[in-house]
Amino acid sequence: MKTISWISSFLLFVCFFSCKKEDITIEHTYNYTKPLVFNDGLETGTLSSVGLDSVPIIKMMDYLNSNSWHTIHNILILKNNKLVFEEYFKGYKLNYTAPNLNGELIDYSRTTDHPMHSVSKSVTSVIFGIAVKNGYITDLNKKIIDYFPEYADLLTGNKANITIHHLLTMTCGLAFDEWTYPYTDTRNEFRQAMDIDDPIQFILSKPMVSDPGTQFHYSSGSGLVLAAILEKVTGKKFLDYANENLFDPLRSEGGGWTSSHSGLTLASSGLYFKARELTKIGLLFLNNGQWEGKQIITPEWIELSQQGYINTINLFYQNSTYGYQWWITSFTINGVSRKCFFAVGWGNQFMYIIPDLNMIIEFNCGNYADLTRTLPIDMVNDYIIKAII
Repeated sequence: MKTISWISSFLLFVCFFSCKKEDITIEHTYNYTKPLVFNDGLETGTLSSVGLDSVPIIKMMDYLNSNSWHTIHNILILKNNKLVFEEYFKGYKLNYTAPNLNGELIDYSRTTDHPMHSVSKSVTSVIFGIAVKNGYITDLNKKIIDYFPEYADLLTGNKANITIHHLLTMTCGLAFDEWTYPYTDTRNEFRQAMDIDDPIQFILSKPMVSDPGTQFHYSSGSGLVLAAILEKVTGKKFLDYANENLFDPLRSEGGGWTSSHSGLTLASSGLYFKARELTKIGLLFLNNGQWEGKQIITPEWIELSQQGYINTINLFYQNSTYGYQWWITSFTINGVSRKCFFAVGWGNQFMYIIPDLNMIIEFNCGNYADLTRTLPIDMVNDYIIKAII
């Protein structure tokens, strides 16, 4: 995986919206086929082989194929360690200069590097967990001032109590406004952090809006500080460490990871990944952190990551909580509540992990302009969950 310019991935803002679903009569035209096997470490199977009913899935595809306005680029379903559903669609690439943000119209495929936007945060958490496993981080409650003595003049008062745990859970208490203005606007604070020579100084200079650990404040700035800490403790560039310890072992090529003007990897938002590569990240959480016999992350880190440490602002689901850069909710499936933790990014990038069902559901989409539509969530609720026998 390589570093690429941040401007090609202006990223982030965790919006979960897509196209509005309408009730219409659909003629069945979709023929399901088993995903193909490639030399990427993923095993494939059929829906029926893992106990999924194909009828709701076929209905979902018939619906999408009959509605060209949808912005879904791909849907993948993995269950019992098998990729059992994989479909790609035609869609627009992101273009920040276009009035509706729609760029080139392309056929998305398994070889397409897709912007992950804030899903990058969850991948960054995995990379941070690897640093913990390798002994570079031994105390998640260690105060960040210990890593940044050069900013001691900024980390005074309550700021001196900010810890790594607070950064991971978005409870550090620092003000950070990336939602009032779009990312193309120079008043957007994440845009400002990307454009200046010292983004860490910029982030840590922000005033406190709550005591550390007490309130959830969404902040892509926290991810940048985590990346800077990782570089300090490992002595390596963030992306080099990620390649060596995560992407290379998973046989993930990836399309790159964007960086800021200062050269710091945009760990909060800048990842480009193929859809299958993201499912392999999810598989780590279903297989106790192992990939092809190698321990990538520890079971302890998996458990820490999916704990709900703080209530969120209910962006996606009522009563959702936040873990170590992962969102946590639950689904009622066949009358049973099933815990689900998920990664999400601007444009409707979603990866749901349901441990009890050994299941992953992934969407990559291109809904960047209409922030009122929720098609991926509808597809999960109306079709995919109904396929679980």
